[in-house]
Amino acid sequence: MVLDEWVDAIDHITVPLYLFFGGIDPFIPHERVEQIESRLKVLGKEYRLKVYPDADHGFFCDERSSYHRGAAADAWRELTQFFRQHLKEAI
Repeated sequence: MVLDEWVDAIDHITVPLYLFFGGIDPFIPHERVEQIESRLKVLGKEYRLKVYPDADHGFFCDERSSYHRGAAADAWRELTQFFRQHLKEAI
């Protein structure tokens, strides 16, 4: 679940973000993802957001029944590229 306080806290974020969501996540519905993205856009934050349509909540954790191998592999690849880009810029 993404609390309203967390969405409000987006104001204070000063670093690039990469957000990953499962498209069938019962705890973070599509409408909430849209609200988060809208807030990021309005505030001009640097971010990437990706939804894996067939993935559930916790799709990245291989110890959960909701683990989704394809989504997790893609998210890991995307995240490591994101870190390479942004951490390299920080050096």
